[in-house]
Amino acid sequence: MRSGRGRTIKPGRAVYRRCVFCRLALLPLLFADLGCSEEPQPHPRADAIVLITVDTLRADRLGAYGSPLGLTPNLDLLARNSDRFNFAYAPAPFTLPSVASMMTGRYPEELGILKNSGKVPASVPTIAGRLHQQRWATGAVVSNFVLHPWSGLKSGFRNFDASFDEEEANRGIRERTASSTTDAAIKMLEWLVVARPNFFFWVHYQDPHGPYTPPGDRRARYLEREHAASGGRRSLELDPRGLGGLPDYQFLEPHRDVGFYRAGYDGEVSYMDEQLGRLLGWLQARGVLKRTAVIFAADHGESFGEDDYWFAHGEHLNEATLRVPLLIHVPGRAPRVREDLAALTDLSATLLGLAGVARDPALPGRDLLAPGAEAGASPGYFRTDPPTSEVARMGISDGKFKYLRAGGEEFLYRLPDESSNLAESEPHVLAELRASLEAVRARMGPAIEPRSPGLLKARKQQLEALGYGVDE
Repeated sequence: MRSGRGRTIKPGRAVYRRCVFCRLALLPLLFADLGCSEEPQPHPRADAIVLITVDTLRADRLGAYGSPLGLTPNLDLLARNSDRFNFAYAPAPFTLPSVASMMTGRYPEELGILKNSGKVPASVPTIAGRLHQQRWATGAVVSNFVLHPWSGLKSGFRNFDASFDEEEANRGIRERTASSTTDAAIKMLEWLVVARPNFFFWVHYQDPHGPYTPPGDRRARYLEREHAASGGRRSLELDPRGLGGLPDYQFLEPHRDVGFYRAGYDGEVSYMDEQLGRLLGWLQARGVLKRTAVIFAADHGESFGEDDYWFAHGEHLNEATLRVPLLIHVPGRAPRVREDLAALTDLSATLLGLAGVARDPALPGRDLLAPGAEAGASPGYFRTDPPTSEVARMGISDGKFKYLRAGGEEFLYRLPDESSNLAESEPHVLAELRASLEAVRARMGPAIEPRSPGLLKARKQQLEALGYGVDE
């Protein structure tokens, strides 16, 4: 049997469930209208923490970040009642290094994870591990194959659901799409809310990662508009990596037009948002939301032709793949729009702060909810390496400028424009950001080598099929 996304699922599995909150009739009940405030607030605390991460989500597809497309009504409502960070950066433009950095507060280089076949060393404390030590109940539901327990991210979670009941359309890789992910998340939460007064729950949605095959008529809803948008009728050649053409794993024969794939992406974003609304609705109906902090972030974005890089991520360090949405909702805390630069590396310190657990001062991340945090800024440091990219690239952003180093060359951009290299015309800015990058790297500890048995042959083959180099 095939799901609406073109994937194989188990017989009897519900393919798609309409969310009772789709039309937003009840969604305003989820959050009190707290208004906005610029006054300093004391450090907030929460009895429970729900971390929601989404794969491959561009910040500019959310209404809260300026999109006019209307794809994310549930996330937009969450954003209106949250600290919304206008400038938040992933440390890498692909999943495992970015998520590992979230969960540990360390840069991927320190963890020895520069590709999706890595593993978080068992010796490295995680958010879940620290909270488990404080007798919090812990549970996780993941939907991306690279977040399987052998990634090391299971550490500290009492229950870790990595059951992938569907199959990706092109490569035969196992995954779980949004409806099944929400079903599993609710099932896990039913256990967590009665296990202990304090709990930490993490759910990772695979949608809208490609290939883009949203259920039902969702692509059709957006196809006319995307064809009419700039470049929508352009036909792409095929390229294995997406450099100048359509990547092999995205190709849905016979379609080569840009609009078809952008519409598919839009449909997947819409599908994910609806299912996230169902999850938040369940928390509200159970009376859990009023005592629970909800944190939302993407692990990275997706390139739609920026740098002539199409419907892919990992190669370039552009804003499309690195700038991510970040929302932090805490009951009773007045929402605000944050202009201070944040990094996903900050989430470890921030979530531990919500639980009243001291952060490790040796780690680079800062507590984004600490009193006066708005006056600070995090270094927006990022990196990508072969085989994910053709050459090693690293860089840093201060929210106004971005400095990149790649293949022995230096680049400086005044954001949001990434078309003109200002390295020669802005030497003082170049020197300042170069020094900032070197300072971040100098503070890093040596890479921690994980001590673990080699990957099983089947897992190694699946990772190689995904295009990830595997070293053992």
